[in-house]
Amino acid sequence: MTTSGPGTRSQAPGDPVEFRTAQYEKARAVFDAAGIGSADNDLAERLRAEFPRPSDDLRASVAAFRDLLRLEIRPERFRRLLRAWAGRVVAGIRSGDFVSAGAWMKAVTENPVFPSEYSHHVTDALRDLSRPALLDELVVALAKAGDPPGADALLSGWGSPLVEYLIAGMLVETPKVNRRHLVEYLGQAGRGDIRLLTSWLRDPRWFVLRNVATAIGRAGREGGVPALMTIVDHEDDRVRVEVVRALATLEGQDAVPLLVSALADASQRVRNAAVSLLRAEPSDEVVLRIADHLANEAVTADDARRLIKIIAERTSETARDTLASLADRHSKLRPSKVVRAAAQAALGKPS
Repeated sequence: MTTSGPGTRSQAPGDPVEFRTAQYEKARAVFDAAGIGSADNDLAERLRAEFPRPSDDLRASVAAFRDLLRLEIRPERFRRLLRAWAGRVVAGIRSGDFVSAGAWMKAVTENPVFPSEYSHHVTDALRDLSRPALLDELVVALAKAGDPPGADALLSGWGSPLVEYLIAGMLVETPKVNRRHLVEYLGQAGRGDIRLLTSWLRDPRWFVLRNVATAIGRAGREGGVPALMTIVDHEDDRVRVEVVRALATLEGQDAVPLLVSALADASQRVRNAAVSLLRAEPSDEVVLRIADHLANEAVTADDARRLIKIIAERTSETARDTLASLADRHSKLRPSKVVRAAAQAALGKPS
């Protein structure tokens, strides 16, 4: 690492800011001076005295801490660093400072700077941190705060222990917070690594699949699409509905063919979801594919009216021409009587 001026060191890859050499040396001295038998809370107190407060310079504190992780080669000292780190995360949660808690979580779990052979120490530290009582506190505090800044970083950096806790929390009769909150937090937890969620799509329980599919959609990671496609034809229509919704969220216009195919689903619930999602997609591809579906599939009068309405609501030339063709018995689309009647009604013509 090269110097860029008196008392500073240049930013290392993966570190967000520069930090003062003097600050680093003082923090390192705390660890060097602490005896092997020193209590962890005493060590944490000494660290707090050397590091800036979060309100002063949180990023500089995190940067200095990451350098300690990078340079510490003594296993016991490394583990004690992690215990002090866990204390910072806990303090942020309990004070409602989720920005601080999230920054400290990412300090260890994002772009690791420590030797790979120390990864198991981090795994152990995360497991120790993920005690049920603390996670109960976390979800209750998040639900009370609404959508606080920093929550996304905290949850996405936590990893599999949090995912396991959230899924387990959905299965109990009386969860700590409303299940919709748990699904939302599950989606945030999957943003760091969507595989933490997709692995649960092999679970045999339909209600787990439904909630995980919803969470994958909210995570917003396209890497979840292949896994969702493996259960798009699940036997339970409650699962299929959430899979279709998640795919529409993740793929946007590219999901239109799938949504149109869902119009032929045996479940009215799935068909209703597909209609709503198609209405929300503005592309002309929706118009053309709905027209093709109406011309080639047997549809009920109610479904025909709803699909025709999607076309009639649009003002594009493609939509106007397609609606006119569906109302004309002599058009190349050769629409059924039910479809013609719905199209003519939309145009204000007598059937």
